[in-house]
Amino acid sequence: MDNCCESMVKYFMFFINFIFAIVGLVLISIGAYIQIKATEYLDFLSDNYLNTPIFIIIVGCVIFVVAFFGCCGAWSESSCMIYTYSVLITIILIAEIGAAIAAFALKGDLKSVIEHKMVDGMDNYGKPGHEGVTNAWDVLQTDVHCCGAAGYKDWIKDATVSGVPDSCCKVDTKGCGHAAGFENEIYTKGCLVEFEDQFIGNIGLVGGIALGVAFAQFLGVVFSCCLANRIRKGDIYV
Repeated sequence: MDNCCESMVKYFMFFINFIFAIVGLVLISIGAYIQIKATEYLDFLSDNYLNTPIFIIIVGCVIFVVAFFGCCGAWSESSCMIYTYSVLITIILIAEIGAAIAAFALKGDLKSVIEHKMVDGMDNYGKPGHEGVTNAWDVLQTDVHCCGAAGYKDWIKDATVSGVPDSCCKVDTKGCGHAAGFENEIYTKGCLVEFEDQFIGNIGLVGGIALGVAFAQFLGVVFSCCLANRIRKGDIYV
């Protein structure tokens, strides 16, 4: 009966670490995707947000390597390798809980950060030395099909301004944002809500995945310790 249980735990450990390896690759992909998307809008995001996907990529790489180590330890029935694996997974588990807490904490502050940076960016749009802000707004308005922070009227600061950036136009042509009747040729909805949906939703996704993986890894630590303990006792009696 004990041999049967040991075999079950062994194969369960091998299986769960194979899943962990896949999860590690998934985390690397998600972190890379968010980081690449965020790069286009650097001027609207804080450094805290940009560091979170990088941290997730690092954790994903470590999970993949440690999961491979765990698979080898379970298959070879090495108590030393399995105990080492348990310690490494516990460290990763603590790191993932920290990442999840950081992700959900950032979620609450991100709206005000984005709104503040968008307003500042609009004030500097098109000015010399602020090409990054100008490009970020053009990319955002073209990709998301929006105009301004709350709406296209944000660009019309006073009576002397009678147009919007050309990137607000449904068909982006030179001077289209200042042509007569431009209101009928541009996107009128604001970018803030659309931008929030993309990035705040991603932060929640990252945090949720980290918590789910952490729970599965906790089970892996418990089973690995049980397996290592049985292997060690078997070695003592041999």
